[in-house]
Amino acid sequence: MQLDFDLNLEQKQELVLTPKLQMAIEILQYSNLELKDYIEEEMKENPLLDMLEAEKEMDYRQSNFNVIEKDRIQYENFVAYRPDFCEYLENQLFEVLSDEQIELGKFIVGSLNQSGCLSIEPEKIAEILSRTEKEVLEVYDKIKELDIKSADDLKNCSTEYIDPDLIVKEKDGDFEIISNDKSYPTLRISSYYYNLLKNQDDEEISDYLKRKYQSAIWLMKSIEQRRETIRKIVETIVEKQRDFFKKGLKHLYVMTMEEVAEAIDMHESTVSRATTSKYLQTPHGIFSLKLFFNSGINNISSVSIKAIISEEIAKEDKNSPLSDSSLAEILMTEYSLDISRRTVAKYRKSLGIPCSRKRKKNFK
Repeated sequence: MQLDFDLNLEQKQELVLTPKLQMAIEILQYSNLELKDYIEEEMKENPLLDMLEAEKEMDYRQSNFNVIEKDRIQYENFVAYRPDFCEYLENQLFEVLSDEQIELGKFIVGSLNQSGCLSIEPEKIAEILSRTEKEVLEVYDKIKELDIKSADDLKNCSTEYIDPDLIVKEKDGDFEIISNDKSYPTLRISSYYYNLLKNQDDEEISDYLKRKYQSAIWLMKSIEQRRETIRKIVETIVEKQRDFFKKGLKHLYVMTMEEVAEAIDMHESTVSRATTSKYLQTPHGIFSLKLFFNSGINNISSVSIKAIISEEIAKEDKNSPLSDSSLAEILMTEYSLDISRRTVAKYRKSLGIPCSRKRKKNFK
């Protein structure tokens, strides 16, 4: 028996993720709140990190501003659009409520806690909406007849106030992208510890401060890179979705992450991470960046098609609701969208809107 020993040299390319690179990827993916929490933890561990005094005092000043200006702030503009079970529940209200009760019903749906119970006392709701407590309890009892599936579904029903990463405003016929400075804590190197580092004779202390200094610089660069990446993505979104920013949800076009990645010369996975849990304030409300990436028909996004269907149903004659076939005809004649009745039904069901028979007024 003969044994042969061969020595082969093989060259292959691998991407090795260092701990710092892994952390940089995590920072890119962090939401504003997660980033702030991470920075706070780092500041506890790193004496070289310091936050600008203006940032430290911002929460106090902002709270005073809210007290003074609350009557002039449109708070609904700071609520992120996120189609969820709460919206699904609202779309069923007309099954059990009269037209006069719908507004009260929507308020009650937004006030449900995770157990499906009111988080606000009925008398308080009555006071806010200038109704009687009896009216509130009557509507609440009717809402409890609806399809409230589980506590997990209701977690999304409470109103969520979002601090957007960037703000897009229309100015002189164009769109301006503004950084939301509150979303990005401004870090700097502590002058006290930096001077201590420069004038340190003790080698052990000097090494410690050098490590912390390098770590602080790395963190500041990572946060700045995160900011620049998000801004580049938003710039591309604004460029490709100008009709949406001018006219609203019905004018959102099909767009992929691959398109944006190519436009800003980054990998698609980077775009995906950078748009996770990030929000954009637009002239039409606050939206998740993920909303802008979706499929559709004839270059019209599925989000826009759902918005059109929802709008058409909202203005239909409740005595003679629109069938799925009728909706398909409207989409074809008014929007040049050739969509089958089955596809319309799929979109309608995803919005939590019942069929025309169940939408008919006084349906039992």
